[in-house]
Amino acid sequence: MLSCNQDSIFYDISIEPEPRTAIIPGSATEMILLKNQLFVGTRMSNRFYRYSSNAAGVPEWSAITLPEGTLGDLATDGEYIYALVFRGGEPLSESVIKRLNLNDWSWDKEVTVADYSIQSLYGVPGHIFAGGQQKSDHQNFAILYHNPVTDYIAVSRIRVSILKGALIHSDGTIYLATMGNGIYTFNRGLTYGPISGTAGAAITGFIEIGEVIVAVSSDGGIYSNSSGGFTKVSTGVNFTGAISPWYDVRNESPVPSLLLLGIRGSGVSRTHGYRELPLLNGVPAGDIQIQIPGTEPLTSVINNAKYTASIGVHPVEVIMQVPDVSRGGPLDYRRFSGNPEWEPPIFAGTTKDGLWAYRDGEWNTEE
Repeated sequence: MLSCNQDSIFYDISIEPEPRTAIIPGSATEMILLKNQLFVGTRMSNRFYRYSSNAAGVPEWSAITLPEGTLGDLATDGEYIYALVFRGGEPLSESVIKRLNLNDWSWDKEVTVADYSIQSLYGVPGHIFAGGQQKSDHQNFAILYHNPVTDYIAVSRIRVSILKGALIHSDGTIYLATMGNGIYTFNRGLTYGPISGTAGAAITGFIEIGEVIVAVSSDGGIYSNSSGGFTKVSTGVNFTGAISPWYDVRNESPVPSLLLLGIRGSGVSRTHGYRELPLLNGVPAGDIQIQIPGTEPLTSVINNAKYTASIGVHPVEVIMQVPDVSRGGPLDYRRFSGNPEWEPPIFAGTTKDGLWAYRDGEWNTEE
């Protein structure tokens, strides 16, 4: 038995990809899509990066340097990039939201709030939301709302846990996720909730898929909504909040086939990476079951052992299958139609080991 275990260890080492220097090091911010460009940064650094196609249609990376301070996170309201910046490099001291205008690449506005240090930042079209920690009471968090039209930031909800996401449903409803108080709705400056079935939930991320909202929690819950609220299924893993739809480009399906969900092993576990939630006609099936990449016929990777030995040993904090231009992404899939083996890359941001990419059947650091 000992020999078998040793053989397995040696095999895992033998197929582990040769480590490369990540072009985007450290801990990744949220990945933001705006005007057919993808933006992602390194937390607590002074820069972030743009992934876009050049004049020849070839995708490439370029760097953008902050005018001051260090980076906390990125968000967009559909028109601008917003960067959460810590002026002194210390998250609990002075925080500011800076706006980047892509028309002339100028930092043209900034927003601060006196009583709170901003700890998280999210956007939906026309709106920017922030999670604020009260300077006089670090146990008190609030949901802050910035209206880009009036250029004003206001407190929408006090005594709530840290904001962990914002989305606008296809019916126009805005939802806000918190890590400890569940999911709320937002309307005209006010936050309502929590929604039935989510009270007390440590929501780490959510997404709308086929008019269904799917949320995940740090204790392994997958929540999905219906007319009466949300229902929870427990899975036994710890979700980080990283979520991405995955499209099967070989079948040219117009709806996603999987949701990719980032996980973090507990304790000293080396089982990290992500899991796959199969979708039926673009939405979760009634019987929610997650699968390990590479173990089922429909999967995001070719080889489970290679997955396990590479990205599988890193907690995945953000993840995205790079979308086609028709879905706001930086890649025109049609340019690759001559290669039947081509798949769009999947980017994954790790806790501390930089941005990784799945290309040509292998996960490795993006260089």
